[in-house]
Amino acid sequence: MISYIFMILFVLYFIHLMKPVKDLKYISMDSFSMLLKDKPVNSKILDIRDQVDYHAFHIERAINISLGRLPYVKKAEFNKEDEIFLISDSKYQSKKAARILKRSGFENLTHVNGGMAGYTRFMNGQGQSKRLQVRREKWC
Repeated sequence: MISYIFMILFVLYFIHLMKPVKDLKYISMDSFSMLLKDKPVNSKILDIRDQVDYHAFHIERAINISLGRLPYVKKAEFNKEDEIFLISDSKYQSKKAARILKRSGFENLTHVNGGMAGYTRFMNGQGQSKRLQVRREKWC
């Protein structure tokens, strides 16, 4: 009986993790690179990878707060009006970071598709900038 309860709790937790984050936007690497060139004033890049990964390679101007530290770190670097671009190793990590930031009152959050692996491929000449593409995930 207890094993069934744990299994049900695990399934519910997994469903919660897969649920879309309300108003979380997604941007392609091509569009993100165009924004990096423009250097918008009210935008911040939040790299939620570990410090080791961040120091190995990161985007200029990115602020590194690892996902594990994010709930505990004072977010003095950010204003609630800033657009925050989330750079991570996976979409799951960005969703988790978005949920943490939303609980703190941040609303303008965007996940960069492909994360640092996509950025590395783009910087090596595999990406092509054509037009700005930002989409919102549907809230069910």
